[in-house]
Amino acid sequence: MVLPSIGIQRLLRGKASLWGVKAGNLIRLNLYFLSAVLFDIFRNLGYVWAVYGLQLSVGFVFGVVGLMSANLYFCPECNTLREALSRLKSRTSFLLYEGIVFAWAGLTALLPSWYLPFTIILLVAAAVYPTVLFRAARTRAKPLHVKNTMATLSVTWFLFITLGMLLFALGAQPPVLPVSVPLAWEMALVVGSILFFTMSVTEANPLGSVRFPSGQLVPETIIKPGHRYLILHDSGKRAISFLTSTLKDLIDSGSRIIISPPIGGWLVASLSQSEPRFNEWKKSGRVVVSDVEPEQALSRESLSEKLSFGPVSRIYLKEIDREGLSRPIEPLDSDPGDKHRGPAEILLLESSKAPRPQLTEFLRQNSGVEFLNLSESAEPFSSLFSLDHQKVRGSIILFEYDNTSDYDAVVDKFLAEGISNAELCVLFTTKSSKLYRALKGRRMIKIIAASSLLSAPDELPDGEMQIPDKELGLVAAIVSDFLDNSKNSGASFVFDSMTDLIRGERWEQVYAGIRQLIDLLTVPNATALFLTNVDTMEPRFIGALRGAFAVQIRMDSDGLRTIKAPAN
Repeated sequence: MVLPSIGIQRLLRGKASLWGVKAGNLIRLNLYFLSAVLFDIFRNLGYVWAVYGLQLSVGFVFGVVGLMSANLYFCPECNTLREALSRLKSRTSFLLYEGIVFAWAGLTALLPSWYLPFTIILLVAAAVYPTVLFRAARTRAKPLHVKNTMATLSVTWFLFITLGMLLFALGAQPPVLPVSVPLAWEMALVVGSILFFTMSVTEANPLGSVRFPSGQLVPETIIKPGHRYLILHDSGKRAISFLTSTLKDLIDSGSRIIISPPIGGWLVASLSQSEPRFNEWKKSGRVVVSDVEPEQALSRESLSEKLSFGPVSRIYLKEIDREGLSRPIEPLDSDPGDKHRGPAEILLLESSKAPRPQLTEFLRQNSGVEFLNLSESAEPFSSLFSLDHQKVRGSIILFEYDNTSDYDAVVDKFLAEGISNAELCVLFTTKSSKLYRALKGRRMIKIIAASSLLSAPDELPDGEMQIPDKELGLVAAIVSDFLDNSKNSGASFVFDSMTDLIRGERWEQVYAGIRQLIDLLTVPNATALFLTNVDTMEPRFIGALRGAFAVQIRMDSDGLRTIKAPAN
């Protein structure tokens, strides 16, 4: 009982919630195991009723592991037990597994003679379902530490099912196998305590609640489930490049793409020409192209698909015309309050078919639609240096500004350029920042907000991540995870309020922290913008910073100037 108790203590110390998921599931797993041990003590003391409590506790152990694996694969964005159960109740495979578990707990008590066949069915289901889901989550995750965590959960649970259950069978009284081993039952409990403690230690680390968010279990994409996007384009290479890059990330995250109904042959033909795997995606069902409405195209799902893991989410990709702007759009799902339940929808509109007054009115009436204009310049920020995006990509830029400057417009251009090139865009800021107020709610930008009121990291339902201020290790860990998640697409980072992100009594300590971030971000697929307010920072600090950045820009009353431009 010692190791599970220590595991629970470590999880609670890491701010895990009993009614949460991920780490919360591990707390309940250890509690159910401790319950099984206590009932086993009473069983050894001769209390017959303890056998039923023991079987029910074991059932809860199996049930919570099934819930944990399903949560990590199907709905990693859920933060509470209630939310996870509401999402998983539509998953036939999950309901079937949980049905087997609790049917075993009930039927073995009512029909003791059927104990062995019922237990074999339970062990087969428990060996397959959670283990395969853990492995599937590991395959989909990008950061190495998340992959290692999933591998540990998979291996430890499989060992418990095989080795632990074998020992239970060898020590059962009366014997259920031809061979009986003294103390095998006690050895099985010790093995279980060691394995469940290993699971707890895997999750219970100082960065557990941040280094285990939904964005690390499912690759971050610009397109978010439950939202609608309108993309204005000119039918050129830029739109296709954006779509192919975005579709790759969406499919890697487990989504299914439904292109329906195509107005013309431009979209499908261009995607098949620019993406070599497009036909492979169609054959595997990851991309569905149909001339009928999406729900009709997917209405005849096979039984095997309903029982399988299936897509994590559905993304509807549609071409619309001028008439589409005038028609009212229906909600994406029946529960608009839960943005994770429904699919996402990408509406493609050719620029020549979009009268600006009508487009403006459409966006006004549908404020929930995120708008992206790919018909304009893809390089609003790079053009400041008279360069293209590829020349600026990979640069670490120092941006000096004063209190009177309109610096947030430059930051907006920087992020807009990243979005239009299908890059993951991340803003590190504080709750009191002007940038935070200006960009909050922009679903294509991942916001990491530091606050002195927080003692532990947290992830809000809208995807915003809140962290304690002055925690350089936390910031570096999050940056590292985002870099792992965006190796294919690239990432753009903005660092605002650096003295609030990095702890330091003197400016030299903050400078050392910034140098660490610069070293971490010096990779080809990352572009970063560090903001410095010359009115609030020490001149010595600013002077030292200038020597650390190869690219520098400055904005004051004279406007925006380039101090050091990227090398051609």
